[in-house]
Amino acid sequence: MKKLLLFVVLLLSFNTLVFGQFSMSVGPELGLNFNLHGGGDIDEGGSGIGLLLAGTVDMAFNRSRSLGIQTGFAFYDNRSGSSELTGQEQNVAITTENDVSISYFQIYTLFKFRLPAGIYFVFGPQIGFDLSAELESTQTIMTPGYYFQGGSTSQKSKNTIKDTNSRFELKMGGGFDIELSDLITLTPQLTFGFGLSDVVEDVDYSIHTFQLGVACKFNVIR
Repeated sequence: MKKLLLFVVLLLSFNTLVFGQFSMSVGPELGLNFNLHGGGDIDEGGSGIGLLLAGTVDMAFNRSRSLGIQTGFAFYDNRSGSSELTGQEQNVAITTENDVSISYFQIYTLFKFRLPAGIYFVFGPQIGFDLSAELESTQTIMTPGYYFQGGSTSQKSKNTIKDTNSRFELKMGGGFDIELSDLITLTPQLTFGFGLSDVVEDVDYSIHTFQLGVACKFNVIR
């Protein structure tokens, strides 16, 4: 009986010390990416907009919720971008438009520091695995006298990008926790992701991303 009472006291003490300070919220996240493509091995840098579909887990480890971890999965993280390059060969103008669409399944873990007013900052790594990677190129050839007697011809091609790498990224940014009720917290967040790895194996080509997302989190442990 004494052992049972001691076990109950220890269990209640553990819950008070740990779960009394620990809090957790989970929920879906929807966002947009503004992607910057660049590198020494591509003819022209580019930019574009992509969609983010994710789920997030937000954990805090003290009563004030100032220290915590934000982790989750991006089920679809698109890093689209487009560029245009115009050149001339034998008095013939050639314009090449490249549209790149690369999507990843991402896993991230960010350290979180939260101010009393609900504003917070995050910093940490993210790793991504390629879901799809396509390049669509449109080449337009303009002959001399285009505006009067000349003309233009266009040729379009679409190919899968091969030998893509796993994506390593360092994310940093901040957001704001808006508590709608004891159950629901709405969280807009803006981050910058610095691409640490090349998109394609042995090619100097990287993507950096500004990401704006909004998460609707349900407070499961408070």
